Amino acid sequence: MEHSFTRWIVIFILLFPVSFTVQAEAPPHAEAVFKNFAQQWTFDGSIEAVNQATVSSRVSAQVAEIFYDVNDRVEKGALILRFNDEEIKTRLWQAEANLLAEQAQLKEVQARYTEAAAEAKRINDLYQRKQVTRSALDKAEADKAATAARVNVLNAQIKARQAEVEQAKVELSYTEVRAPYAGVMTKRWIEVGEMATPGQALMSGLSLDDLRVVFTVPQKQLTEVMAAKLDVLLPTGEHLTQLDKTLIPAADTQTHSFHIRLDLPQNLNDIFPGMTTKVTASGSEQPVLVIPKHALVKRAEVDGVYVLAQQRVVFRQLRVGTEYDDGWVEVLSGIDAGEQVITQPDMALLYLQQQHD
Repeated sequence: MEHSFTRWIVIFILLFPVSFTVQAEAPPHAEAVFKNFAQQWTFDGSIEAVNQATVSSRVSAQVAEIFYDVNDRVEKGALILRFNDEEIKTRLWQAEANLLAEQAQLKEVQARYTEAAAEAKRINDLYQRKQVTRSALDKAEADKAATAARVNVLNAQIKARQAEVEQAKVELSYTEVRAPYAGVMTKRWIEVGEMATPGQALMSGLSLDDLRVVFTVPQKQLTEVMAAKLDVLLPTGEHLTQLDKTLIPAADTQTHSFHIRLDLPQNLNDIFPGMTTKVTASGSEQPVLVIPKHALVKRAEVDGVYVLAQQRVVFRQLRVGTEYDDGWVEVLSGIDAGEQVITQPDMALLYLQQQHD
């Protein structure tokens, strides 16, 4: 109503400049002053899951069953996919059979070695009493050595067979793919019946238990922001402070900016990965040139104020910075400390008209 009344006054003066005169009194105004405010920087952040991963195949096999789909919740250790394991089981059985056969052979050869060693000792005793020839002793020692060599060969083969069995067991365990943590499935990369190769992506998922905010800070502000108090405004309107922060110690080669992570507390309601946040960093107090926020005027996306100087009003374009909670706004350029700004811009229009009259 007040603004409408003021506009009618201006129109009336324009239509009847001769018959109506108003006393040119300076409209309400305030001084641009320096006030101490904590330095503040605001950054756009995004929420992401601490635990998010894509499980990949570790075997070459055909997918037999998939137990979960996209958006399904899974528990830690839950079986999410199973490969056809017949071929691997066959290899395991064959490796185990080979191992048993060679272990049986080893027992036989070890028994023969025991006999050959005893025979070589007996022949050596007879040879010492000159009751057998040197050739008989050499033959007994050769039989003992040959049997010992066979024992060594079988021991080596058994180790190889044991390795084959263990490898087959490991591969068999790879035919069951389990969830590394509790969470939600976000992507399925393969279908039942398809062949997978080692390294091929199978399923993607993330955990909603541990979330964090990630935001980017320019190089020139990094030191101040790392030392500042941080306030996170969540999409729900909740403010969080005192969060653990981690600096990723490598700048982006293109933008020369750094990523900072803030760990969020657990059990936040209606907060999910992919949401955006506002992160405000508050540093030490510094003198800032400010004017009352309600003195600002916007013209075609340009910020400005009406400045009162020597009983005349002029429009001055401004570059403004931080808006503070107690009604002040930072002025980066456009006016100097001590200048008077009109705090009721509508009244400035009336005063301008009176100047022209």
